[in-house]
Amino acid sequence: MNGLAAEILHNDEERIKAFFLRNRLAHDAERSLATSNEASALTQTFSGISYGVGNFIAEVGIGTPVRNFLLVLDTGSDLAWTQCTPCETATSCYNQTRPLFDPVSSSSYTAIPCQAGCGACSTDGLCLYETTYGDNSSTQGNLAYETFTIGSATIQNYIFGCGRANQGIFGSVDGFLGLGWDAVGMASQSVSFFKGVFAYCLPNVLLSTTSTGFIEFGIGVNTSESASSPYTSMIKNTLYPSFYFVWLKGISVGGTPLSLISISPTPPTSTDEGGTLIDSGTVITRLPEADYITFRNSFIAGSSNIAIVTPPADFLLDTCFQFNNDTSIPVISLQFDGFEFSLPAENIVYPLDLSSNTVCLAFAPTTVTSLQNLIIVGNYQTQGYLLTFDTVSAKMGIHATKAC
Repeated sequence: MNGLAAEILHNDEERIKAFFLRNRLAHDAERSLATSNEASALTQTFSGISYGVGNFIAEVGIGTPVRNFLLVLDTGSDLAWTQCTPCETATSCYNQTRPLFDPVSSSSYTAIPCQAGCGACSTDGLCLYETTYGDNSSTQGNLAYETFTIGSATIQNYIFGCGRANQGIFGSVDGFLGLGWDAVGMASQSVSFFKGVFAYCLPNVLLSTTSTGFIEFGIGVNTSESASSPYTSMIKNTLYPSFYFVWLKGISVGGTPLSLISISPTPPTSTDEGGTLIDSGTVITRLPEADYITFRNSFIAGSSNIAIVTPPADFLLDTCFQFNNDTSIPVISLQFDGFEFSLPAENIVYPLDLSSNTVCLAFAPTTVTSLQNLIIVGNYQTQGYLLTFDTVSAKMGIHATKAC
């Protein structure tokens, strides 16, 4: 088993264990002053595997003169941040691939002063933030306005976090680009010019770890292309306002609908503690434990000519087998309200050992008590497909054909 791939799945599980522990200070109260010279922005996305993360990343320009940084794309968080120099202490920043951002070298950097609404202030009068992503994974620093460059688009006065103390499972990337639904997410800050719309296609890393996808903000070529695709409504959950909740009406394996306790016959409400959410920052799709057992057993029963292999100890995925020429596995379909999304084989299995054609079912149970009514659709299941989020119209679509 590739050690890096195993570490990615381990980190993915750590994120799930603390999924809703998103501690935020100060930034919710800030009002965006962002403006842009373009009505849309387009840039490449690529796998973060070589940087030690299972998430997908994009190159984003920050500052004036512009410097490019590798930021994780995360629909489950809002604030964009990058590590800044000087760090709080000599050991309070992790090692990243590129030099840290230096605010002093950027003429467009403006620290946000302490004012009404700041949840915390520094001794020198700056507005502070703190965000926790998972066990031992957090970023702290001061908020600032800065110029962000995505493709040909320049976004001025974008609120971001200048991270002075950052620790955890960030690999060697430079920070995060929050795509969540809350106030300081990209969709909300850019609503006046990008209209609250963004679409992305994450490349399938099983087929090629060097392949690229794209992310587009605003009404551009790719978002226009997906306009004719069916959509499902997104639900703004007041308990977890960053996340994109949808109504998943059912899951079928090999054409047979499953009876799952976490599937609701009625649309979720804004105050439900369960439901289904789409999260680009989670790698492997999670099901509540009881539902996962039903799902896994149905998958095994619907497969033929699979030689079950015992997975490594403490490995996240528990159903592994050799995928040979005569092996067949059932089609897995997710029935959203408005459309059905059927997964191809490369989005169903995860490579364990390619030299022996050993793969694992790329779904996992969650044993976290607070998540027992929740289904989290991870990025592995949607790799290669175009996902469009319209936060103003509160709808989400998955384009039916491969886009990257």
